[in-house]
Amino acid sequence: MEQPLGIDTQRPLLSWQLQDAAFGAKQTAYRIQVATAPPLLTQGKANVWDSGRVVSDRSVNVAYTGPALVAAKRYYWRVQVWDKDGRPYPESAVSWWETGLMDAQNWRAKWVGFEQEEERRIRESGAAWITNSGAENYHGNGITKHDFRYGFNLSKPVKRAVLYVTGRDTAAAWVNGKQVVQPMAMPAWKQFPWQTYTTQDVTSSLHAGRNLLAVEVTLYAANPDGMAAPTDSRTPMSACLYIEMEDGSVDLFKSGEGWKGGLNVEGSWQSADYDDTKWQAAVAYVPPASANGNAAPGPPWPTESVKLLRKTFDVSSPITSARLYVTALGAYQMHINGRRVGDQVLAPGWMDFREHVPYQAYDVTALLKTGANVLGAYLAPGWYTTPLMWFRQGYNYGSTPPALKAQMRLEHADGSVQWVATDESWKADSSPVLKAEIYDGETYDARRTQPGWDTASFPGDSWKPVALIEPVEPAIVAQYFPPVRVEKILKAKAVTSPSPSVYIYDFAQNLAGVASLRAQGPAGTDVRLRFAEVLNPDGTIYTENLRTAKATDHFILSGKGVESYQPTFTFHGFRYVEVSGLPAKPAADAVEAVVFHSDAPFTAQLHTGSAMINQLWENILWGQRSNFISVPTDCPQRDERLGWTADAQVFWRTASYNMDLTQFSKKFAADVRGTQVGTTKYGIFAPGTITPNPGYAAGWSDAGVIIPWTAWLQSGDTRVIEENWEAMEKYLDAIQADNPDFLWSKNYGTPYGDWLSPEGPTRETLVATAYWAYDVTLMRQMAHALGKADAEAKYGDLFHNIQAAFVKEFVSQDGFVKSADKGPSPFGQINNPNAKAKGDDTQAGYVLALQMNLLPDSLRGPAADKLVGKIAANGWKLGTGFLGTPYLLAVLVDTGHADVAYRLLLNTEYPSWGYLVGHGATTMWERWNGDQMRNDPSMNSYNHYAYGAVADWIYRYAAGIDALPIDSGFHTVFLHPNFDARLGSLDFSYQSLYGEIKSSWSIQGKHVQWKVTIPPNTTAQLPLSADQASSFTLDGIGLDRSKKVKLLKTEGNTQTYEFAAGSYSLEVVRP
Repeated sequence: MEQPLGIDTQRPLLSWQLQDAAFGAKQTAYRIQVATAPPLLTQGKANVWDSGRVVSDRSVNVAYTGPALVAAKRYYWRVQVWDKDGRPYPESAVSWWETGLMDAQNWRAKWVGFEQEEERRIRESGAAWITNSGAENYHGNGITKHDFRYGFNLSKPVKRAVLYVTGRDTAAAWVNGKQVVQPMAMPAWKQFPWQTYTTQDVTSSLHAGRNLLAVEVTLYAANPDGMAAPTDSRTPMSACLYIEMEDGSVDLFKSGEGWKGGLNVEGSWQSADYDDTKWQAAVAYVPPASANGNAAPGPPWPTESVKLLRKTFDVSSPITSARLYVTALGAYQMHINGRRVGDQVLAPGWMDFREHVPYQAYDVTALLKTGANVLGAYLAPGWYTTPLMWFRQGYNYGSTPPALKAQMRLEHADGSVQWVATDESWKADSSPVLKAEIYDGETYDARRTQPGWDTASFPGDSWKPVALIEPVEPAIVAQYFPPVRVEKILKAKAVTSPSPSVYIYDFAQNLAGVASLRAQGPAGTDVRLRFAEVLNPDGTIYTENLRTAKATDHFILSGKGVESYQPTFTFHGFRYVEVSGLPAKPAADAVEAVVFHSDAPFTAQLHTGSAMINQLWENILWGQRSNFISVPTDCPQRDERLGWTADAQVFWRTASYNMDLTQFSKKFAADVRGTQVGTTKYGIFAPGTITPNPGYAAGWSDAGVIIPWTAWLQSGDTRVIEENWEAMEKYLDAIQADNPDFLWSKNYGTPYGDWLSPEGPTRETLVATAYWAYDVTLMRQMAHALGKADAEAKYGDLFHNIQAAFVKEFVSQDGFVKSADKGPSPFGQINNPNAKAKGDDTQAGYVLALQMNLLPDSLRGPAADKLVGKIAANGWKLGTGFLGTPYLLAVLVDTGHADVAYRLLLNTEYPSWGYLVGHGATTMWERWNGDQMRNDPSMNSYNHYAYGAVADWIYRYAAGIDALPIDSGFHTVFLHPNFDARLGSLDFSYQSLYGEIKSSWSIQGKHVQWKVTIPPNTTAQLPLSADQASSFTLDGIGLDRSKKVKLLKTEGNTQTYEFAAGSYSLEVVRP
């Protein structure tokens, strides 16, 4: 971060880059000065801290070690460095950082929110989840219908009545014999979004006197997709009937006491005059302890509408600075005097709000004026209360409504300080945003706009007082990770109309964000925008793979000329936008795609001689853009969008080249660490939703170790290791306690394995043990970086024990790895039902054994040969899934099969990266054959970054730009390029924290021209065999005679050359 506003650490890390084009440029010492004003630095008066001259080549992640920092204060700093000959460079320009509130005691604001009466009543109703007492265990594959009745009396005229009802799997409802809620048809995804109320106006169905509410819940005994089913026929139902009387009083009837139940009842049991005397009283639902996916449901309350909050205040004298500190349980957008504050999207971001919530700091000096001012806010559900996951559980993080906490500090010219903070004096009202959910979209009614609501001239007489909210208090932390911001806006490439008054805008790019719209029409016109990644053959949008996500925005026009709309509190994954409801054909530029993501700087550039690889690289970048939205999600479009940890860990090395993820990595590592609450295992996704830990699995939970390691390796920042060390040890200690024989065969969690492998499943014990060994290897490296010698030795010994157990269990004397799992898949139709293992080994088995260094040196070659044999037998095509694919090409190169690696990289037949590109993909797909799986949308995202991990191989092995654990953060660049005429040429650059690293090569016949740039204050190492070294020349001179490089070391047949900072042009003669 450059010039960060509002940091909460006492020891910020400072970094700088040398700007010296001289060959071998290197820093030998530095001096950091910190002051409270820039003039003090230019006068040489560092009144806060002066490091003095420090002999060191460190220029990245240098800690401030001066006096304690004061809250809400700006600190100015500069650095001076000395060159390789001990001569000083000129002092740097002055930069700054500014502290935030630093301590919870400095918060004076209160949590405030606002609910309409109906919203509050439903939330506080205490409606129970009930079921039938007569439910039994299943015997067969039938369905059970749970029937419920509740009678009640009405003595006053009804003004309005709304029924809230739901049940697993789907609910129908009747009022006085009239059906008012239809059961949901079986979705294509074959799972029901049942954990949030369905609402229905039932005013016309009620009458004075006795009334009858009947509900039927249908439970499927076996899920049609073959997944594990509930273990018995008990199922939960919840209902609330909200009735507003003409005199303003309210009645509310809820599930619980007084309800009766029956099972599979025949006849007209829904009518008021039905005799239910033989029915039994309904009972509270208690899920079976062993039920799969049938845990106790949370509250089914629907998501609230977006609210407006405001506070008027006076500024009596000129101000010199003003800072606004804001957070929310939900999402917010702040306004001051009619102007929006900041440019963040979906602030404050997503964390597990039970544990932490980030706050943002804004410089709002220019937005204030002397006299009357207004501080206003939109307050939305965000990730806090919006229903998440496919069963659509809302209020995952607490039972209180969305809440805002904000305080503004104003410094006047006379030195006095004024505070404006959220408290009970604030006023609130409903906004034009009637609904805003992450999955389902946003509804905006322009007729309800209140012009000037955020200005001092707005009367606001009808606005009501806010309520003080008392949530389970999370720790409030300064935002230390990049916020979500708009990056670009795309125009449609084509517009089609598959049916009258329906228009489809094609942006020719799968992306994540929202669509902006310009429209004109009569007041009340409902313009509907629906989103999709692909089209059906008839040209309509294909939405089945969205599963239960409605992914629909509504813009209800005010009728006042040309109107514009851009959703604020939702996002979608899409290439196509369907527009309907307009009275006339819209213009070709009436809809635009607004692309946003976590605003980490892009740091990689790649171009090759292959058009397919160039498009593949673009697809990988767009997949990362689309899924890095506060959390690294698996997909941006369907009813999931979760931080799945296997997807993240296999992609993180690629991701960390593509963007500077130093801070984003720390944030996600903290999210993953948070899933350890109450357990020892990391979760399968993070943040958790209904519970902090959503379950665990080998290859998934290991992200808790792999992501901190990757972040440290790429950035050189050991703090990410320190922050996670205790949690990582806790995780590994638990694995070892469960598996003293050094095979991870017990308590490895959900057996996802090599997910979506086209070849067939690999034994879970092999996958788990391989990942355990890998974790231990990484822990040993990180222990070394922290100077933890005892831990380094411990993990070294543990690795050797795991390696020995692995070889004994899985490996034959000829290098054969017995890895195929021929048992039935626990995931039914989801995990490639037609994939069957050929023989007793799998490509993934060999890949993991070789990548995790689990084979003795004598068996690495034979095992690699058998891997190549498996690939050849598969028509020279890969057969790996999520866990095997990221390491496949690297293993092939490391074992002497670079030709096979390039053959797989450039393949265009299924399954391959080229197949996706050849079939029109503009992002990575979840499945290798997503285009063939339209009839099964259960797992068929067209924007899933996991297979994009191959870019890591392109950067590290094709371009040859790598980091070394012994000198992390690219302080030493490890060069190991692999040239191949089939690729033709390659041009790659990476913006490391030290500066730009470049590698480019081209091939003509047997000659390779390779150009390399190493940034100042770094060196590079190039290991070559003796035969290879003789084929490399630098400026026409052999490496052994060049004065630009030096022979650093010789180990066996390998000579390692050191390159100083500078640019090099080498020629390589290929055999």
